[in-house]
Amino acid sequence: MKLAIPVKTNKENPAVSPLFGKAKWFAIVENGDITIVKNEQEGGHAVIQWLYDMDVDVILAQQLGANPYMIIKKLDINLYHTGFERILLDKLLWKFENDLLTILDDTNIHEVINHHEKKHPAHDEEHHHH
Repeated sequence: MKLAIPVKTNKENPAVSPLFGKAKWFAIVENGDITIVKNEQEGGHAVIQWLYDMDVDVILAQQLGANPYMIIKKLDINLYHTGFERILLDKLLWKFENDLLTILDDTNIHEVINHHEKKHPAHDEEHHHH
């Protein structure tokens, strides 16, 4: 199992980033080893493809848009919600290991997407494809 979590800094035990596609860093966790990698990608779609190419099979995210969610689902990556409050990586990983995180699926993803769009209303205009 290989986890990816967007984080704010490349320091030890960083805070989880509320951003997903625009997060500057991602913590990649495999067998308890944490590597922080710089996100050079542009936008959610590219980020997910990049993580997928690294064999990531679980993503922990605070918020993301509808499009990234659809891609994650299509690639069969498991998506968990970190919650909306500020949290440090070690605490988040502890919650994940103890099954305290909510898995995101079609029944609850809209809450996360709505939260995301409330925070980025203008940014969302340019993403509407009719």
